[in-house]
Amino acid sequence: MSIIGAGAVGTTLAVMLHRRGFPIVSVISRHRTSARRCAELVSCPQYSTTLKRLAGETDLLVIAVPDEEIRSVARHLSSRVDVDFRGLKVFHTSGSLTSAELYPLRRRGALTFSLHPMQTFHASLTTRLQLQSMKGISYGVEGTRRSIPFAVSLVRSLGGKIFVVPKKEKISYHLACVLASNYPIALLAAVEEVVARFVRPPRLRHFERLIETSIQNALDHRPQRALTGPIARGSMRIVEAHMQVLRRRSSLRSVYRALGIYAVELSRRAGRLTRKQSQALKEMLSKT
Repeated sequence: MSIIGAGAVGTTLAVMLHRRGFPIVSVISRHRTSARRCAELVSCPQYSTTLKRLAGETDLLVIAVPDEEIRSVARHLSSRVDVDFRGLKVFHTSGSLTSAELYPLRRRGALTFSLHPMQTFHASLTTRLQLQSMKGISYGVEGTRRSIPFAVSLVRSLGGKIFVVPKKEKISYHLACVLASNYPIALLAAVEEVVARFVRPPRLRHFERLIETSIQNALDHRPQRALTGPIARGSMRIVEAHMQVLRRRSSLRSVYRALGIYAVELSRRAGRLTRKQSQALKEMLSKT
């Protein structure tokens, strides 16, 4: 097995697979320091910054490079004459791109698929903490009918859960991941901004239990049923008061308005608001 791309994603997967009995025969990365560090973690004697040093005996290849580089890497590797492509399994870790990026390798006979770990990889996390965060996560897999069974067995060996993403839905899958991981961070920043004048740092600590309980309720009971607050109750007076507070804070007002309109729709679908209430709230939230 070999790794191309020894950043946080590639290194984490390399260590996980190494610990589960997959011998790593080469590590390739843009920066020599990251290649060496990953190689040391997985007891691999061969590491480099050039694709020419990829071990020819590689039977499983993980490509964990930036999205823009995947196709170029696949094209370059497909010209190798010392690789048994028909015995090679290759996956990339992009959440947004499909296995079509690996077509040059598939054309040579390799089994190709995309396998995206549904977890964040923050630079501040140590490898030990990152590995802890990987326990029991889900992986989105996309590929040919022939490649899916191998991907399933690979994820099981990693102790994860898996679901198949249709090729045409891959970008929608990535959109969902962004909404789940990136946008809540932006929303928490909005919370901090609203209370910045009267709450001292660390401001979010005061909201910690509220945030955790709300998320847990959504996971346990679905978002429509977990939604609480003035919109779910149809409280026009409170929503109007919120909008007044935000009248000179256009960015926060836009966030409140957009999420509020969506919350109205969720509440209506759940039968908690009448059509008349929903319409009145949407009109109020849409006012400039």
